[in-house]
Amino acid sequence: MLYKKVMQDLRTRIDSEEFSIGETLPTEKELIAHYSVSRITVRKAIDELVALGMVEKRQGAGTTIIGKTMVSSMLTLKSTKEYVDDPATKLEYKICEFSLIDPDEELAEILKIGMDEKVYFIRRFKLVNGVPSVYEDSYMPVSMYPKMNVMSLEDSKYRYLEQELGFEIDGAYQDFEAIIPDQHMCDTLKVEASKPLICILSTGILKDGRIFEYTKITSKPGTMSYRHYLKRD
Repeated sequence: MLYKKVMQDLRTRIDSEEFSIGETLPTEKELIAHYSVSRITVRKAIDELVALGMVEKRQGAGTTIIGKTMVSSMLTLKSTKEYVDDPATKLEYKICEFSLIDPDEELAEILKIGMDEKVYFIRRFKLVNGVPSVYEDSYMPVSMYPKMNVMSLEDSKYRYLEQELGFEIDGAYQDFEAIIPDQHMCDTLKVEASKPLICILSTGILKDGRIFEYTKITSKPGTMSYRHYLKRD
C-alpha cells in the first residue's frame, strides 16, 4: 500500500539524524509534493506514525516528533529504560498481574529450581509516549526475592535488581520464536491476532551463576528493532 511506503520512509528519516525529537515534520503540503501522493495518503501515513508513538498531531503546530524506534543491539544486555535515553521520551510500566505460581517441569528446569519451590509470575507492559509497546511475562524464583512487591516492578527491573538488591547481572541467553498473540496481547498492543509476532525468550544469569528470571518479551511491530553486526573471520 502506498501510504505504508510513505510511512516507512518517514520513519526512516525520523530515526536518522535528519530530525530530532521535538522538531516538526514538513507540512502536509510539502509531504504531498515530496512524495507525489494524495492528501489522504499522507494523512494515513502520519496516522500510522501516531499509532507507533513517533509523532503527535498538535492543533496549529503541525506534526511533532515525540519518539524514535528503539534499536537494541544483540551484543549487550540493556533494560528498556536504558535504550530510551532521550529525556523527551516518556516510559511507563503497567502491571497486569502479580502472583505466586507452582512451576511446571519445564519452568523448574529453566530456573534451576525444585518443583516444590514457588515462582513469581509478573505480567506487565511498557508504554513509550503513551503507546503500549512491550508486553512482558516474567517468572522469578521467590527464594531470591523475599521482599518483592508490585511497586518494585513499576520501574526498570534491572535497576531494582542491581541498585536495591545488589545483584550483579552477568547477562542473558536469548532465543527468538514466532508466536500468535492471544486476545489480551492483541488488546494491549493493538495488533491483529492473525499476524505472528516475534517473542524473545530471555533467561537472565547472575555473575554467581544463579538464574534470576525467565522472561518472554514481545514488542509491538515498529516500536523496537534488533540489530546484530556479524563480523566475518
